[in-house]
Amino acid sequence: MVGSCFYYDTFPKGQHLFVVLAPCPEQQDWYVCVNITTKRVGSDLTCEILKGEHPNLSSPVSVVVYSEARESPARLIDRQKKQQQIPDVSAALLLKIQKSPLTEDSRLKKKYKRYIEEYLRLQR
Repeated sequence: MVGSCFYYDTFPKGQHLFVVLAPCPEQQDWYVCVNITTKRVGSDLTCEILKGEHPNLSSPVSVVVYSEARESPARLIDRQKKQQQIPDVSAALLLKIQKSPLTEDSRLKKKYKRYIEEYLRLQR
């Protein structure tokens, strides 16, 4: 499940690409997900993704919106993946997206940082 990608509606602009970063240890079968959007003035620059790093990103530079990370159930992710058939992120891109917000000044909620750190520690 981690590394999966799916489109989901976000207010106010409609569909954005989401990436699954880690399981939520406090809730079985739920995962921390972040969305990716086109880089604009005022965007969070914690993690920039260049066109070509994932086939579904067409902007020259996209950014991860850590401030809007959310928990999503596995059922929803599975349903979206089956309908949309979007490729997972590469292992290198996944690690980049997971490690980028693990700084003090990141906009990612502290509990989500803990979930990601725990997941990465278990993957070693």
